[in-house]
Amino acid sequence: MKLSIVIPVRNERDTVIPLIERVRAVDCGMTKELIVVDGASTDGTREALLALPPSDDLVLVLEDAARGKGRAVRTGFERAAGDIVMVQDADLELDPGEIPSLLAPIVEGRTDVVFGSRFRGRGRGATPWVGYAGNFGLTWAANVLFLTRLTDILTCYKVLRTDTARTLDLRCNGFDLDAEITCRLLRDGHRIVEVPVTYNPRSVDEGKKLSPSVGWSVLRAIVRTRFSRRSSRTTVSSLTRATSAEPAASPTSGRDD
Repeated sequence: MKLSIVIPVRNERDTVIPLIERVRAVDCGMTKELIVVDGASTDGTREALLALPPSDDLVLVLEDAARGKGRAVRTGFERAAGDIVMVQDADLELDPGEIPSLLAPIVEGRTDVVFGSRFRGRGRGATPWVGYAGNFGLTWAANVLFLTRLTDILTCYKVLRTDTARTLDLRCNGFDLDAEITCRLLRDGHRIVEVPVTYNPRSVDEGKKLSPSVGWSVLRAIVRTRFSRRSSRTTVSSLTRATSAEPAASPTSGRDD
């Protein structure tokens, strides 16, 4: 098996190279490719990436304009050559050393989708109250609309089979893509397994890019996805998998208890 790790980057000069080194050092039990999508950084990030020696495990996608994190992730999904694809932020808030535990439920055949929850079983931790309350409220809205019990729909750590990712017909370009991925998976009946992960949030002064206003675009993505129709692409892909796979129990969303 092969793992594609999509790393969206925008002005992360101080952390992107250490992050790449840490991801490379992780033993995942499978081949890795790192797809780094730079959204027209202006702080020296691009120059640092271009200074890296050429390597078979590194794919650099250099955008000519800043189109948003969501667009960068979508580009990474399109370029992924692995059997499994995941998202890894370049800011070092999450520990790449926990990637093997995120892969395990998929490798063991228990699910097609894993989220690394920053809050499951750990409460707020070091997360500022405003950010925690906002995430709690948006996760609650998704849980109510999709009748599930997730704890962190906005986590960066989303790991899924590549063929599943390509059925989602994703359209968001900003931070609202995290909610869109979650809600399209729930709408299409995928079981999401949550695995606790370590989270060390940084401050705005340290480069944090999220702002409270992002919450409105995330809420719109949740509601829009809940009441939108499935695309023909999703339906055809789902039917193809259903007819080619062994009979299985009906998928449900929930926790990995």
